[in-house]
Amino acid sequence: MLGIPTHLAPRVNAWSTVRAFHAAAIGSLVAAALLLLLYRIDAPDDHVLAAVLAVVPMLVMIGVHTHVGTWRSAAAFLVVGGICSWWFATVVQRELSEVPWVSSYLLSLVVVPLVLIGGSGSGTVRVVLWSVSGFVVGRVVTSIAAVQSGGPDHPLVLAWVTLGFVIALVVAVSRSTARSERVQPELLRAAREEHVTAYRAGIEAEAAAILHDTVLNHLNAIALAPAGPMDEHLARTMESDVAMLTGRAWLAGGTTAPDGTEPADAASRAVAAFDRMLDEQRATGLQIAVTGDPSSISRLDPLAVTAVVRAVGQCLANVVKHAGTDSAEVSVFDDGVACTVMVVDDGRGFDEQATGADRMGLRNSVRERIGRIGGDVQVWSSPGSGTSVMMSVPYGAVRDAAPVTHIGGDDVERAS
Repeated sequence: MLGIPTHLAPRVNAWSTVRAFHAAAIGSLVAAALLLLLYRIDAPDDHVLAAVLAVVPMLVMIGVHTHVGTWRSAAAFLVVGGICSWWFATVVQRELSEVPWVSSYLLSLVVVPLVLIGGSGSGTVRVVLWSVSGFVVGRVVTSIAAVQSGGPDHPLVLAWVTLGFVIALVVAVSRSTARSERVQPELLRAAREEHVTAYRAGIEAEAAAILHDTVLNHLNAIALAPAGPMDEHLARTMESDVAMLTGRAWLAGGTTAPDGTEPADAASRAVAAFDRMLDEQRATGLQIAVTGDPSSISRLDPLAVTAVVRAVGQCLANVVKHAGTDSAEVSVFDDGVACTVMVVDDGRGFDEQATGADRMGLRNSVRERIGRIGGDVQVWSSPGSGTSVMMSVPYGAVRDAAPVTHIGGDDVERAS
């Protein structure tokens, strides 16, 4: 019941139950007609075809009531069904008086639809009243037919069993619906709280990654800088990052130029953000060769563009800090399903298994960041053979992606 809104659950349950009752009623009438036809074949002197014809109007009225589904159509079925049941019972009492158990069974089969058809409302009391009314109508007309034909008044055991089953089923469904109405709000509230918690965890993880990408990287740059005045580019970058951290642009996932100017269309903004990130890394002295089709990034969702640009920037920052080389290659290609970016260097490389679990650069700023937008990261590296980081993000993945809140212990990092 969790997937059905609370206010619709009673109506859905009632609709399903009524349709099942209609199918059972049709099956009961068809069974009665087939039994009479088989009996006619076995005893051709008995005139039971009139009873078979009595079933036809009832089948027609079931179809009408199924299509219309109002109390008027239900009442019309009870009237037509009562007349047809009397007709049916009169023929059966006259022609099959010698086999009373067969007569009782056939009469029950024609009364059962009167019990099953009629519950047009979703209320328990209403359905039960219709079923009892149908049973009473069937019992009265079969008794009249018995009196008129001078035969015994059969007990209609199957009709009694059907009435008891209908009442028990309707009461059970009603109680189940009431229980679901009490429990479902709590389940929905728990699901909503879980979603909010996951979303908050994703925001906190992104905040930690941005803090690492900016503050920690700047502190590292200051520590490595020679004595004297601060490099002008580093100072401008720090000023821009401070403005970004104290504002809310990072929360929205924006990639705004320091001077505030941005291209009008989203595709140009994505390419401009990617180029701007490359220029910032080149300003640190890193030689970057770009291959493939960088414009493929523009096909990503804006949030995915921001994540990819930041993740590639962190990979390049890792090259500067850890690889021991002044060159790297960035390859961008599109396979029609996903945008893939590779950052490759021929530096000293590293062994992931030997890297401390407290290293946050590759884990928070690359793996988890790409994971939060539904992407995947693969790293190939070993001491002395350089490092290759491949980030693949399916187009449109952000809409279906859930925040990544935990990475296994094997995902160790090399950068801090």
